[in-house]
Amino acid sequence: MTPTQQQWRKALMGLGTCSACARCDGFLLQPMHGILLLLSKIMAVESMLIANRRAVLRLAAAAMAGLATRAFPTAQSAQALQVQQVDSLALQVVTDAATFGPFLDDLNLPGMIVIRAGNGGPAKQTHMLAQAVVGEFGLSILGDSQIGNQRRRVMVDFGYSKEALETNMRLLGIDPQTIDAAVLSHGHLDHYGGFPGLFAGNFGGRSASQRRVPLVVGGEETFCERVAMIGNPAPIMGTLDRAALARAGFDVVIRESPATVADHAFTTGKIPLNSFERAAIPTRMRPGIGCSRTALNPAKSALGELPDDAEHEIATCYAVKDLGLVVIASCSHRGVINSVRQAQAVSGIEKVHAVIGGFHLVRPRTVDEAKRTVAEFAAINPSYIIPMHCTGEVFITEAMRVMPQKIVRSYVGSKFVFTGSA
Repeated sequence: MTPTQQQWRKALMGLGTCSACARCDGFLLQPMHGILLLLSKIMAVESMLIANRRAVLRLAAAAMAGLATRAFPTAQSAQALQVQQVDSLALQVVTDAATFGPFLDDLNLPGMIVIRAGNGGPAKQTHMLAQAVVGEFGLSILGDSQIGNQRRRVMVDFGYSKEALETNMRLLGIDPQTIDAAVLSHGHLDHYGGFPGLFAGNFGGRSASQRRVPLVVGGEETFCERVAMIGNPAPIMGTLDRAALARAGFDVVIRESPATVADHAFTTGKIPLNSFERAAIPTRMRPGIGCSRTALNPAKSALGELPDDAEHEIATCYAVKDLGLVVIASCSHRGVINSVRQAQAVSGIEKVHAVIGGFHLVRPRTVDEAKRTVAEFAAINPSYIIPMHCTGEVFITEAMRVMPQKIVRSYVGSKFVFTGSA
C-alpha cells in the first residue's frame, strides 16, 4: 500500500467507517467502495483535517489520479473461479478437416507428447484398419484429464455430421459411455451437427433416461436460427434442436459466466472484446426462431434478423500442473487473443502452455488481422500453438515464419498429451 493509501485508510478508520479494511485494502484498491466512503464522509474528513486543508487537497488529488489511471475490475474478471489444476491432460481430435496417412512421427516435446493415429485405431495397432478416419469441415475434441485417481472426459463440440463423429469415435476406440460432460462452443452447424452420432437415441447401450450428460452452452443465442453469409441467396444454417438434445441424453446447462465443467475443465464465459480483435462471424441470427426472445439480450430480442456477434461463444480450458493453461478456442469468432486473455483473467493464471482449435482468421477477417494475431501470440508466448479448422493458411504461414518451434500441426486422431513430467 502506498503512503497516500495509508493516510486515507487512517483517516477513514478514525471515522469508524472502515474496520481496518483488511478485505478491500483501502479504497484505491476497491474504487467503488472508496468512492462511497468518500462521498458519505467527506464533510467529516474535512472537519477533522481542517487545520491541514492543503494536505487534504493533496490527498484527494492523488486519490482521484489513482482512480483515473486504475483499470476497474470488469464483471467477467470479478467472477474468477477456483480452477483445479489437473495432473495430466490428453486432447484427441475427433473431427476436423485435416487428415493424414500413417507416416507421421510421434513427437516427444517439452511438456507435450503428440501421438498420431495414422488411419485410425489405437496406437501400436498391428494391422491397418479397413477404413480410414473421416475428415470434414467441423470440429470436435475429446478432453481426458486426471487428478490423482480421478479421471474426467469432456467432449468439446461435435463436428458437422453424425456420420463422421460416429465413425471416428469407433475407429479411435472412444467409448461414449465414459464421457462425463460436453461443451458446445457456439451455435454453428459445423460444431453441433454431429451430436446425434454420439448418443443416437441411447448411450453405450443404455437409454437416454438412464444416462444424462450435462451440455454446457454460453447463452440462449446458441439455439437461434442462423443464416450463413456464403451465397446468394444466403442459405439457412438451421437451429440446434433442444428437444433432440434432451432425447439424446443431454441436459442443457446455460452458463454465460465462467463455469467449472466435470470438476476439471472450465469455460471462459462471455468473451470481452478487449484487444484489437473484433467479433467476426459469417452468419446472421434470427431471434425467436429456435430460441426464446425473452431470454436474449433486450437490444436483440425485438429484431427479426441481425448480424451475429457471437456473444454466446465460449472457450474451454484446463490448468495443467507445472505447465499452465491449455485453451481450446474452438472457433474464436470473438478473437483467439481475446479468448486466451479471458482464460487468464478467469483462472488467475498467466502462463499459457498451449492454444488449440480454430482461430477463424479467414473471411470476414483480413490478411492484416491474421498477421497481427501472430504478433499478439508472440507477446503472450505460449509454449505451443495448434491451429485447426477455420484458422486459415495466412496465419499458419506467418506463424511458421515467426515462431516455427511453437507451431504443431494437427490431424484427425492426433492426441496431444500434457503432463509436467513430459
